[in-house]
Amino acid sequence: MRMIFLLLALLVGLIIAVMAIINNQVVTVNYLFGQSSLALFVLILYSAFAGAVFMGFLGIFRSIHHYMNSQGDRGHKKDLERRIKILEGEKSKLEAELNKQQKEREVAAVKAHSDLVDENKKLEEELNTQKKEQEEAIAKEHHL
Repeated sequence: MRMIFLLLALLVGLIIAVMAIINNQVVTVNYLFGQSSLALFVLILYSAFAGAVFMGFLGIFRSIHHYMNSQGDRGHKKDLERRIKILEGEKSKLEAELNKQQKEREVAAVKAHSDLVDENKKLEEELNTQKKEQEEAIAKEHHL
């Protein structure tokens, strides 16, 4: 990219030099404060120089503007990185809490299952007891 810029600058310089050599008449330039007579090629060279200086200042201004924007972006980036660390910490705390609650739920589920199995055994025993009592009652009635 720099090579292309250098070649373009050289080409523009060559064109200006050729124009300056071709245009060697004396011209009168009127200013706000007076006038002066110059060779046309000198006027062309001064104009080209003034344009180059203006473009240089514009380039410096753009560089400063870009630098200031990048400084703001760096500050914003640091703020976002700080917020990411905070959120990652909160995420790990929430994951730990979730794991704790899942373990508690699993323990409660195992306990509930155990209680249901025990209750089921008691109910089966009670049912068996009632069946035996009914059978004994029926057997007593048949004996009588």
